[in-house]
Amino acid sequence: MAGQAHYTSAPPAADAPHGGFRFTAASPSARPVLDVLRPLTGYARPPGADREHHFPVAFAYDRPAGDVAVLTRTSFTGEDYTGRWGNHFCHVLWADPGELAGLRPVELWDSPQWAVSPAPGDGPALPDLTELVPGSAVGPDRVARLLAGTGERGVRLLERLLTAALRALTGEGPGATLVSTDADRVVDWIAAVSYTLPAGLAAQLTFTTYTGRPQDDHRHLIGTRPETGERAPGPVFHLDRLTTDDCPEPSPMARFLADAWGSGRLDILDSVADVWDAGPAGGVEAVVRRLRTGCALLAPDGDAGAFDSGEEGSRLAGFVRAVVELRPWEADLSPERLGDADLSSERLGDAGLSSERSREVDLSSEWLGDAGLSSERLREAGLSPERLRDSAARHLAHETAPFGDVRAVLAPLPDAFRPAVLAGLLAALEASAELRTTALDAQACAFLASLADEAPDLLAAAPDTALHVLRRAPGEPSWAALRILRLFRQGLWEDEETYAALRDLVRAEQPEPERAPLLPWRRGAARPKE
Repeated sequence: MAGQAHYTSAPPAADAPHGGFRFTAASPSARPVLDVLRPLTGYARPPGADREHHFPVAFAYDRPAGDVAVLTRTSFTGEDYTGRWGNHFCHVLWADPGELAGLRPVELWDSPQWAVSPAPGDGPALPDLTELVPGSAVGPDRVARLLAGTGERGVRLLERLLTAALRALTGEGPGATLVSTDADRVVDWIAAVSYTLPAGLAAQLTFTTYTGRPQDDHRHLIGTRPETGERAPGPVFHLDRLTTDDCPEPSPMARFLADAWGSGRLDILDSVADVWDAGPAGGVEAVVRRLRTGCALLAPDGDAGAFDSGEEGSRLAGFVRAVVELRPWEADLSPERLGDADLSSERLGDAGLSSERSREVDLSSEWLGDAGLSSERLREAGLSPERLRDSAARHLAHETAPFGDVRAVLAPLPDAFRPAVLAGLLAALEASAELRTTALDAQACAFLASLADEAPDLLAAAPDTALHVLRRAPGEPSWAALRILRLFRQGLWEDEETYAALRDLVRAEQPEPERAPLLPWRRGAARPKE
């Protein structure tokens, strides 16, 4: 439910004894937050403007708090109720960011929900809005037409504008100022940035299509007119001339994203968004790093070196062609596809699940393989799933031999007990990097990797083990990449760990001398790598 309010200069009313600028109408959910909305309702006329001057509409998007999204549309209206020249009308929408799901804020530029004049002060209260309705003027086609018309110069401007916008978003620089005599042209370039970024990241990018005081504006993208553009403290983009002389040098990430428009490869932007969406929620710096990760993973041959070192990035690009096509894999996860039929080792229980120090639990392979084993028999022996789990974890901690065919050894256990023993196995593996190295052979890795589909909660409880087996399980690397991204979405690893895991899938097939060292992206303390 979105709240709305109207703000303008109006005569006194029953609930407003003094005339002047005030909220003249508000919906129920907006009324408690009017003090938060008031600073976003101003309008500064272009300097030297007279009554014959064209006054641009200011359409703005703000995030005054992390869990609040505010959209405003402000227009100059001329005289107020006293005849004073200088009135304006601002229509404000207040929403939870979740209500923008599936939308980019710039799409509301021409929403049919904007009022053209304020509601009467003595009229009924404004209704809350059940949904935000986009207009028809802004979409990807608009951006495609813009860049087709501006050609190479437009692509080069976009890559620099993206660089400035992302720096502003992460607090590394001031907002970028967009200078044009036409507010629609400013909308063009705000849309270009918005549709280049994943929708969730675009929803964090604040903007205004016009302000008369760019030096005081706090937003990431700031539209203004030529007479006020030089007042801006940050980089200035002259949209009417398409000049980039005083703009920041483009980052490799921005160049890669902008070139997707220039080459007509919009599927690249969709794939970057897919990788970005796979990540867990985080702060602004984390989500921008996640965008860099997506670009690095999808960079074409010859360009990946901008994100990575040596030739490894180029080899990675060839592998990631499969990652780009991950979605079709969702429908083909049969046991044969996963390689389960190749599990042939007979090793797990002889030493790995035997108990030499405790008679209360006997997990020898012969005992587990008893065809008559039942839940009742296990309970009669005083065994609960929890005791099986703890015993398995305790005794497996001392194992050194390869586990082999885990599935075959666990198969005789009743359904109620099999997850408990498996949880104990994973607990032991999670506690010891040495055990993961010595006991997990290809067969065991294949089985444990399949848990990403069969028992994702069990595998999610052992993130280091999950990363180990997904890196080393035999079979199609795209299958492992999909599982790594799925567990990444659960928040088990950060961007850089996920990227390193995907790179390892490629590096494992390369001769040792060709392998390049991992790139240490992490700024803070890193979790230990295997």
